[in-house]
Amino acid sequence: MKVGVFGGLFDPPHTGHLIISQHVLEEFHLQKILFVPSGNPPHKMEYSPFENRYAMTQLAVEDNVSFAISDVERMFTDKTYTIEMIKELRKGTDDEFYLMIGSDQWLEIETWKDPEEIFRECRIVVMRRPHHEVKKEARFFDRVMVSNAPLIDISSTTIRSRIKKGLSVRYLLKQAVYDYIKTNNLYTV
Repeated sequence: MKVGVFGGLFDPPHTGHLIISQHVLEEFHLQKILFVPSGNPPHKMEYSPFENRYAMTQLAVEDNVSFAISDVERMFTDKTYTIEMIKELRKGTDDEFYLMIGSDQWLEIETWKDPEEIFRECRIVVMRRPHHEVKKEARFFDRVMVSNAPLIDISSTTIRSRIKKGLSVRYLLKQAVYDYIKTNNLYTV
């Protein structure tokens, strides 16, 4: 099976994540997109507890039979690295993995743990993001596939900021995710 692996904080997961995932699923003829909320990423300092991000992501993907979620990063006790997550997912399966990363992440891939190993373990799909060019002169460019998914300028950071200010996030989140945020009083402080 060809599986897209979409890792991230998902703090919170928004409609941009879903739109782009559906596009990549169809563009690269994948059978499934596996959303993997990050456990303890080395490049981020502040984020909501794993349980909240996992629950919101589950609510975001539950109505699409081609979307699934993994809690594989919950088991890691230290910093979580993409290569370790991919190797853990590969255990017991012969699925072909397509790691989905944004062009902002693509600019940082040289700083990731074992980037060469990541390319040996899976294919890489780079999804363009506004204000982050996919540089063709980058070291690994000849080994990536660049998605033609639409540029969607929605970010979890903006959503958190809008909630904190009491502004509407209508159409940016699925209703079930918004309800979870309200029920659990997230992003208000």
